[in-house]
Amino acid sequence: MSYRVGQVLFVVLNKKMQVYPMMIIEEIVKRTLQGEEVNYVLQGGSDSSTTILLSAVDGEIFESADEATYVLTTRATAQIERLVDIAVEKANEWYNTQQSQETPEVMSLPQETDTIKVTLPDGTVANLKTA
Repeated sequence: MSYRVGQVLFVVLNKKMQVYPMMIIEEIVKRTLQGEEVNYVLQGGSDSSTTILLSAVDGEIFESADEATYVLTTRATAQIERLVDIAVEKANEWYNTQQSQETPEVMSLPQETDTIKVTLPDGTVANLKTA
């Protein structure tokens, strides 16, 4: 992968469930008889003395926040679907029923420009814009 100095990468750390931004502050090119090797120095956080080589980062690297969001959301959704599938199988086995994972109507999340009506405990109806 080729990066540029000044580019911000988003790292999903393996030890913590955290997305951490890191900036490439240096590109190191090493040429030997065996070939060329490129490595990058990353700055973690606002302290410029906190640096690490990209090759030493213990995590998954993403070039954008959107890419990190997409991958993490896809994985989380798959895991949730597996958990629900297991629960449905257990319900069918334990209670001798035929539960289905399908809902009678298609469920969808509100779009970015949708308005949601919420009834507050005092009976007031509030409109929430999702953005």
